[in-house]
Amino acid sequence: MSSALLWKRLEVEIERMAGEFPGVAGVSVVELSGSHRLDFNADEEFPTASTIKIHILTQLMMRVHRGELDLDERVCVTPQMHVAGGGVLTLMERDIEISVLDLAILMIIVSDNTATNICIDYAGMDATNQLLDDMGLKNTRLKRKMVDDAAIARNEENVSAPSDCTAMMRLLYTGKPVPEVAKQVLNILKKPKNTPFAQVIPKGIVIADKGGTLGRVRCDTGIVYLSRRPYAISVMTKFALQGENQGAQFIADVVRAVHETMVTLDATTDFGRNAP
Repeated sequence: MSSALLWKRLEVEIERMAGEFPGVAGVSVVELSGSHRLDFNADEEFPTASTIKIHILTQLMMRVHRGELDLDERVCVTPQMHVAGGGVLTLMERDIEISVLDLAILMIIVSDNTATNICIDYAGMDATNQLLDDMGLKNTRLKRKMVDDAAIARNEENVSAPSDCTAMMRLLYTGKPVPEVAKQVLNILKKPKNTPFAQVIPKGIVIADKGGTLGRVRCDTGIVYLSRRPYAISVMTKFALQGENQGAQFIADVVRAVHETMVTLDATTDFGRNAP
């Protein structure tokens, strides 16, 4: 089929871009309504940065689904619980009460690390990793809380691989681990946020993603909901010679190239002309 030639062109372009990236980069793209996929260093282990929050959120919602946790439960967040990093909770000067659901939303939309650590407590680190095993995600591990400098010094890093990240998004897209949980997770991931994906994908196209930033590390993983050709994409970088901003630009460039191809396939027939 002639569309395979366009996909091959994209593979060559992504391989060139990744090969020229000043550092180490990995890319995985999976067509969710078809059989095409693209992988470059897709099984390489990368720090997840905040992308691991997708997996924490999924385990949190699994506990809710099993009746072990109430999203309306109120949590008292004190200044002693604050940790550095993105978010808004560290700006609060007094104790505040907030629901578990709102903590989960803050974890995703502003990548709040204080909210994330509370969510990890509720989700359970071992239980989250067991869920990852059950979902077949052997290269993804939650090993530490956010901004745990002692754990970072011991090389206890939250890790995944681009292929594992797109596998996670495909599982959620198909209603795994259970449909109610997948729907809740994706609805939260669809909320507006500032990520490389959101900076490139035109407004009006729904995306469900979570980006992440660490020193010399940048990544983003999600689903782009085209009408005929929805796709999952994960772009991960590490060892960025020019810093994490270079990684953000690389992710934007890759997403732009992938989206250009996917939009064309979405809008055309198998012979490459505009679809009626």
